[in-house]
Amino acid sequence: MSFLEGIISSWSSLLQSLWKALGFEGKEGSLLMLGLDNAGKTTLLHRLRTGDVRSFPPTDRPHMTEKFECNGITFQAWDMGGHEAVRHLWEDYVCECSAVLFLVDSADKGRLEEAAFELDALIGEKIVADVPVAIMCNKCDLDEALSSKEIEEGLHYQELQKMQGEENIAMFRISVLKGEGYQSAFRWVAKFL
Repeated sequence: MSFLEGIISSWSSLLQSLWKALGFEGKEGSLLMLGLDNAGKTTLLHRLRTGDVRSFPPTDRPHMTEKFECNGITFQAWDMGGHEAVRHLWEDYVCECSAVLFLVDSADKGRLEEAAFELDALIGEKIVADVPVAIMCNKCDLDEALSSKEIEEGLHYQELQKMQGEENIAMFRISVLKGEGYQSAFRWVAKFL
């Protein structure tokens, strides 16, 4: 190795160490993906792992995904079923996670009240008291998607903020199909890692 190569190698090593020390690399987190069935949880995780989008049958039991990277952070996620028969299992997995991502189908007005009930149960019962909660309003690209204001009102978002603490809950409009919006949610989650 020449003198110049040695200097370049040393500087490179120093910059990598500084980058890690500033928290821009090497972060890891575990996520709990919750929401009603057909909200897009499994599709989002598949997109994050592979870059592809496809339809999936309803998730019938919890499973841990392969690791994936988003915004320079390595994540692993529990993909939980959203149908009524498995929702009682959700609270058993909260202690396993760094953050909860709760997906809402913003184009399904008829189930917004049901989603609000489940969110209220998680937050109101203090099941997720020490865990940040990102509410991801999926399918916002569809014509029938509710506005942010309609979703906030339907989910009683201001009440959820009071119960969870404003700094520990946030709402994001996303489209898994178009690959939009979820990056902001992951940046927000990264603040807690």
